[in-house]
Amino acid sequence: MRCGTTEPLIVGAGIGGLTAAVALAAHGVPCEVVERAPSLPAAGYGIQLPPNATRILAGLGVDLDAVSLQPSAREIRRWSDGALLGRIPLGPAVRSRYGSPYLTLRRADLLRALAARAGRIHFGQTLRPASFVIGADGLHSTVRGLLDPGGLVDVGYTAYRAVLPQAGSSVVTVWLGPGAHVVAYPIPGGLNLVVVARPGERFGGWHGPVRALAKAATRGFALRTRAPLPAWHRDGVVVIGDAAHPMPPFLAQGAAQAIEDAAALPSHLGDLAGFEAARRPRAERVAAASVAGGHEYHLPDGAEQRRRDERIAASGLPGQDWLYA
Repeated sequence: MRCGTTEPLIVGAGIGGLTAAVALAAHGVPCEVVERAPSLPAAGYGIQLPPNATRILAGLGVDLDAVSLQPSAREIRRWSDGALLGRIPLGPAVRSRYGSPYLTLRRADLLRALAARAGRIHFGQTLRPASFVIGADGLHSTVRGLLDPGGLVDVGYTAYRAVLPQAGSSVVTVWLGPGAHVVAYPIPGGLNLVVVARPGERFGGWHGPVRALAKAATRGFALRTRAPLPAWHRDGVVVIGDAAHPMPPFLAQGAAQAIEDAAALPSHLGDLAGFEAARRPRAERVAAASVAGGHEYHLPDGAEQRRRDERIAASGLPGQDWLYA
């Protein structure tokens, strides 16, 4: 790829790619973004942005106040009766502890806010020769294929999504059950719903209101990941976000880790090994915790489930310091 333009070429106008463009611009580095889609999405599903992400975006001048909400808490509940297992305060408690809020919003609104500060974006285009290529093109990354041709790995779950028009509560609610979990949280103008289940799960015996939510989420896709790359870079090519370290969505940290990558990259343009050394241990720790969450979230009732519930009941916001601080 050492031919073509001298400016960095960012492949992918998703959250990681657009954040990288904004971060490079903040460091005085011009770049171009190419995106195979014809335009940014006009609508779509919600996203949770924890304080480790919102802190970076605020520092880059990305203002999300008008398009986001600040949920008051995250509640974990039992699948069969909705009983509260644990509650972690968000809202003012998160802002006070970490200096930045926990936000929920529509992904399309986040992309528009980033694109407004990202500079040159060329839609309907994909990878082309350049001296320096930043692959931010997600799980199905073309750029990653330049580094390693390995295929996708099935996680064993399907995620179903919906945005319901009714207003929800002010909390992020997660119901845990055997082989499945359900997440609902408010976004401007509606309630974002994510249902993650093993194939064939019918939600028989689940708490009635949760069963109704599960039936409302009908658009599904198989959750997949990839084996770790031997290296995130080679010969002027580097990958970030899901192109570098895809992770299952059980910590709601995929976008946040892409944002962290994007913010770290401008300081390491001449030292991609240093970039990887700075970011890889953190990303791998978060990915490992996400994989572990996929096990713990879906335990059948029994001794291991009861121990998990005891840990949830004892947990609090300080237990998130490693992730959010």
